[in-house]
Amino acid sequence: MRQRKMGRGAALLLAAMLAGALVACGSGEGDSASGLSVSGGTAQTTAQTAGSTCSPVNVRATSGTRSTVPQHPCVPALAYDDTSITLAWNKPDIYADVADYNVYMNGTKLGSASENNAVHSVAKRYIDRFYADDTAGFHTRMTFHSFRVTGLAPDTAYTFTIRSVDRSGKESADSVPVVHRTAAAFTRVYDVAKLGARGDGATLNTAVIQKAIDDCAGTSTTAYGCKVLIPADDAGGAVFVSGALFLRSNMTLEVAEGATLRGSADAADYPLAKGYQLYSYFTNVTDDRRPPSLLNTLSPAHMNGATALADHQGYDDRRGVFSNIRVTGKGTLDGSGWVRRGTDTIDEVGNRLASFAPGNASKWSTLGVLAKRQMLAAQAEAGGTLDSTQNANYYSNRRSSLATFRGTRNLYFGDLTLTNPALHGVMFIESDNMVFANTVTQTFDINNADGVEFGNSSNAAVFNNFIDSGDDNINFAAGQGKNYEGGTPQQYAWIFNNYMREGHGGVVAGSHTGAWIQDILAEDNVMFMTDNGLRLKSTPATGGGARRIVFRDNAMREVGTKNSVSAGGQTFANNTNGSPFILTLSYSAGSNVFNNAAAAAQFRDITVNRVTIDNGNPGTGGAMISVDGYDGTDPSLGYPETFHENVLFDTVSITRAKPASISRLKDSAFKDVTITNWGTAATPWSIRDASGLTFSNVKPAP
Repeated sequence: MRQRKMGRGAALLLAAMLAGALVACGSGEGDSASGLSVSGGTAQTTAQTAGSTCSPVNVRATSGTRSTVPQHPCVPALAYDDTSITLAWNKPDIYADVADYNVYMNGTKLGSASENNAVHSVAKRYIDRFYADDTAGFHTRMTFHSFRVTGLAPDTAYTFTIRSVDRSGKESADSVPVVHRTAAAFTRVYDVAKLGARGDGATLNTAVIQKAIDDCAGTSTTAYGCKVLIPADDAGGAVFVSGALFLRSNMTLEVAEGATLRGSADAADYPLAKGYQLYSYFTNVTDDRRPPSLLNTLSPAHMNGATALADHQGYDDRRGVFSNIRVTGKGTLDGSGWVRRGTDTIDEVGNRLASFAPGNASKWSTLGVLAKRQMLAAQAEAGGTLDSTQNANYYSNRRSSLATFRGTRNLYFGDLTLTNPALHGVMFIESDNMVFANTVTQTFDINNADGVEFGNSSNAAVFNNFIDSGDDNINFAAGQGKNYEGGTPQQYAWIFNNYMREGHGGVVAGSHTGAWIQDILAEDNVMFMTDNGLRLKSTPATGGGARRIVFRDNAMREVGTKNSVSAGGQTFANNTNGSPFILTLSYSAGSNVFNNAAAAAQFRDITVNRVTIDNGNPGTGGAMISVDGYDGTDPSLGYPETFHENVLFDTVSITRAKPASISRLKDSAFKDVTITNWGTAATPWSIRDASGLTFSNVKPAP
């Protein structure tokens, strides 16, 4: 394909995209992408004080100030306690020369964000290792834009400002001040060991811990009114076994450093009657009821009915049923889902990572632990045997996740180590104002074990996490098909300073895209040995899609390859097969059944900016950029040919990766894209069935 110069219309389109007008990561009530329609959504100046809590305004890629001053400083939802406050802020509009940020409290400098993250972020050491291995200086450099302030007095207000620091050490002007108060010191702490729980790794403590939760939250009016503590200093041990637990509003659950809350391996400890249905329609012909997870917020009024496919009693799309919950501590949540391999992985910084054999629907009986027992319980329900359809449907639904938070407003989940779920990791569904921060996920290679998932939820902050996942690292979903047309979208997510390792995709939208996944800002992340990087996946019949996504200042290495990879003095056999960038409607819908959407799914208004990819060897892996739409030929669907549109690749460097494969993409732009070493093909571009594509300073040109 010959490179075309941009006409006036295309040039205007590109200019608008670069200015953020088409990807402003926010919308009003309609489909306009012109900007956020939220209170206080206009650009801040240094003449006013910022609201203290992070909001959808933080998902904007630009603020309109054209300055080097950090924007929208805030405190993520409930990211504070009686002695600490965590701050976050947006990068300034002009940040190419910004190397760091300094934080001031009450006018006194506390230190830099990079120094602070070295102490408080579990991802920082891995990110530093990634850049230390980049001896050629190929990769885009990230900055850290959070800061945990510690050693504070309880119930005290503090004023903070942030300054950008350029490469010469010069500071910018102050950001807008943000004022925030620490919580009062906890006066009601329910130590479960003192209440009769035993940390011997064998005793079932469900009743004791659940009573502590109920008593704690019974009279509390804030997340700081009481705390349930899983301790590490009990004489009987620090591994507390429990079945499903149900959190309540206005409480903190703390798993202390050195302690483990381990899920029981008995299916009976996750009663199906206390579980839920994910969607508003029956998703299969067998039984779509799910058991509860280890941790839950599920309304007793909307738990499963007694009979499969009889009702939707377990479905609940109400929002704000629960509120003000913190799950924290430096301990471990262990789901007891699968058999752990005999040998752990020593990773690139020398840490030991849990490793699990890759189970699936045909291996649960040999590799499963809780997964096996939950499938055996389903098999007994079915009369003692399972046909292939029953096996697939039960396998998709009858395993417990680590956590399911439904209908919850204001939830902080942070600082824990997460491992070995029978199904997924942590799920937020129909929820608002969520934080997932500073966690360590070790679920590789557990089938379906996504790191964190958000479904039809709003306003999430995901930062400073290390995610070594058995499925997608950070995933977004919005239902399937006709039932979700016009429903509440999955929207407003801010993803930054995470280290994503292995897993099927780094930042992922889909495959359930029915009500739209929109308004995502993913920046300053590292992806290492994941199957895919930015992964947008759906099917035509699912409908909806993903839109208004900005993916910038991210560095990726060995994404989708099968190479031998050296990092930090270790050598790993990467065994992935994917693409750094993929937009596909060819994803398998799995066993779910649903009514087809009125219009085919589509991905649009996507910006990829200042991103680097080094795949080590162009002989393995998938296409560096993979795009496919729908050809319109399936008469059973009735959809016309469907193109993805308004996609911008700006300032992207790719080396040692397979050529791009692009089809059914229109009205999109490639600017300042450099590709080197794409193997033996004559060109790194394979483009067909596309229209309105423009290329500016692309090397080599199509």
